Amino acid sequence: MPEHPDRDAAPGASPGAATTRLAELQAEHGGRPLSWLRRINQVLHALAGVTLVALLTWTVADIVGRSFFSRPMRGTVELTELAVVVLVYLGLARTETDDAHITVDLLFVRMGLRGQLLLRAFGGLVGLLVIATMTWRLFVFAGTLDAGGYTTGVLRIPLYPVAILGVIGAAAFGLAILANLAVVLRTLIKAR
Repeated sequence: MPEHPDRDAAPGASPGAATTRLAELQAEHGGRPLSWLRRINQVLHALAGVTLVALLTWTVADIVGRSFFSRPMRGTVELTELAVVVLVYLGLARTETDDAHITVDLLFVRMGLRGQLLLRAFGGLVGLLVIATMTWRLFVFAGTLDAGGYTTGVLRIPLYPVAILGVIGAAAFGLAILANLAVVLRTLIKAR
């Protein structure tokens, strides 16, 4: 069973046209650093999953308390906001490593192998620049939150630990982009 069946049956792709499956390139050119990065990303992804289960449990308790006992849980909106930040940032790196982002490949499938690799390299460079800048600014913002003693309004939960989790997730995302970029560039160099 193909990993991405929608890509295999892409309309307009010539039969036998070369496509760049990132998983194949990672297996061929990734090496030990990529396997360590995968493990780290799996741990971050598991933490995001635990956060999701905790959020669901809290939300169910809030609904039950509100509906049956007229006693809603305090801070549900705050906890939901904080949990979503954790979910998004800790899940990004795994998505990048697994090449599971939503893509539109109308042009990509019509390109040759070299064109696909060049397009992946360009996207990787742009993504790395954006994520590196975002990670740096998020780190600065976390410092501001810590220095100012910012907390949530109802439960008084400090905000900087959530921002630090965002920094960790964004940094892991940047490393995943860098690793994929290195794999693509190695493949491009060997394809010459």
